Amino acid sequence: MMTECDFYSNLYDDFLETRNDENDKILWKTYKIIDLMKISDDKYTSGFMENGLRMIMHLFKYFQMCSCDLCSYDLSDAPINEKEDLKLVLHKEFT
Repeated sequence: MMTECDFYSNLYDDFLETRNDENDKILWKTYKIIDLMKISDDKYTSGFMENGLRMIMHLFKYFQMCSCDLCSYDLSDAPINEKEDLKLVLHKEFT
């Protein structure tokens, strides 16, 4: 099983191999997100997937992080009224 450190090391190495080619960067981003999803499971409860996604998107040129991406809380800890509001927004968005 790949460790978090190994994942980040491979992430940077593979990113450098793109040599600033936009098509290679798009493929790199897609494959790294898939790799992250494959190795992430319930064993990584320390935010590994979230941090990995942030790192991938941060390295990808067109993604801009905003301050709302830097702090969040677990939805399961949210009050019931916020969960209901979110359900309505998601329902409108995907139906």
